[in-house]
Amino acid sequence: MKKYRIYALIHGETLPEGKIFECEIKKMSFEEQKKRKFAPIKSEFAKVRDEEKEFQKTYVTSLSYVDPIKIKSEYVIFTDLEEQKPGDALGGAVQTIERIAGFLSLAHLEDIKRKFGRTRGSFLPYIYQVNKIYEVGDDGTEIEVDYSLVSGHVYLPNRPEQTTWRDDTTSQFLDEIYKFHDETLERALKYLYKASIGYLILDSEEKMALDHFKSIEIIVKELGVKKIDGKKTSFLQKLDDVAIKIGITDEEKKTIQRFWNERSKYGDVAHPSPFEQSYPNQFPVPSNTRYSGSSFDSVAPSVVLKYYQYVKGIYLIEIGKPSDDPNRGSNRGTFGVIYEINFWGSSHKNRLVYHTEETNKHRLVNELKKAFAKEFNVGLKDIVETEIIPQKANRFRERRIKIRVCTTT
Repeated sequence: MKKYRIYALIHGETLPEGKIFECEIKKMSFEEQKKRKFAPIKSEFAKVRDEEKEFQKTYVTSLSYVDPIKIKSEYVIFTDLEEQKPGDALGGAVQTIERIAGFLSLAHLEDIKRKFGRTRGSFLPYIYQVNKIYEVGDDGTEIEVDYSLVSGHVYLPNRPEQTTWRDDTTSQFLDEIYKFHDETLERALKYLYKASIGYLILDSEEKMALDHFKSIEIIVKELGVKKIDGKKTSFLQKLDDVAIKIGITDEEKKTIQRFWNERSKYGDVAHPSPFEQSYPNQFPVPSNTRYSGSSFDSVAPSVVLKYYQYVKGIYLIEIGKPSDDPNRGSNRGTFGVIYEINFWGSSHKNRLVYHTEETNKHRLVNELKKAFAKEFNVGLKDIVETEIIPQKANRFRERRIKIRVCTTT
């Protein structure tokens, strides 16, 4: 372990000089900053090796740790950390400084309110910018560190590899899922996509972990049982229910449970806790970061696909009175599509109406299943679930019947 000292310029209306928790604020002239060669920490793009130039014609990369702001201030905040590498120290220092900057911002607002009244003041953020990293010797001397941040990864070189789908039915799948317009599916996919590109757009590990888990959480909370014995269910109880419904494997379930425990114990951008292991975007990962859910793995995408396979087989069918139109004929025993207006326009989203005079619920369900199997060319054995909702409607025709068809593709 080595001791490192990280300096950052800091800008705010009131800057109390001296020790402030794990850091210290002091004045440093522009001349001293120039002498020390202060400059915002930034990265250099790693040059592609000569032997790779020929085949890496297309790729995606990012310039990590590029600071988008420029600060000019005669005040600095600095902190000392013991770490294995300068990058670990930089990540940990930024985590500490940003936390203090947040509390300074809040203290400034309280200071204004105490002086001028509770209706006065606004939240003005304290801004910082890391400018220098030193190694600290045993005698306290600051030793220059030859440290540069390099973006060396190249993502998906030489794409596309092919211009047609590997499976002939994939085009049909793309068309169906794009037009399905399920709100839960759309929201989960949005978070999943954000998590997958987070490291390219300079999201922090914490942000990627939250987005990754959120894509799973949205589905579990939407599909899981809401109450057991009259009591609201926890996330893990919902997960048990959803795992059975959509076929989440035991291994996937264990991984989701681990993500949930980390999220609940350490906190995140939406649910802060005293044990929060967050840190800002752009900078290296501190050595004490404990989020394992930030990496883009197979669990979340698998859950999203399994949710779609499950929910696309669910049809909500309303019972309608038949009509005998002399021009069009009778519509007894036929299905009609109910269109909904939503964000994406008009969508049927598996909403149907079935026209019949039958009112006995047992005969109606049997009639409906047979008519549905014939209309949509599925086997009766593939209709794995039927449910009348709501169960307590005064009149049967005010109820809807949910049919779930087992889809295996």
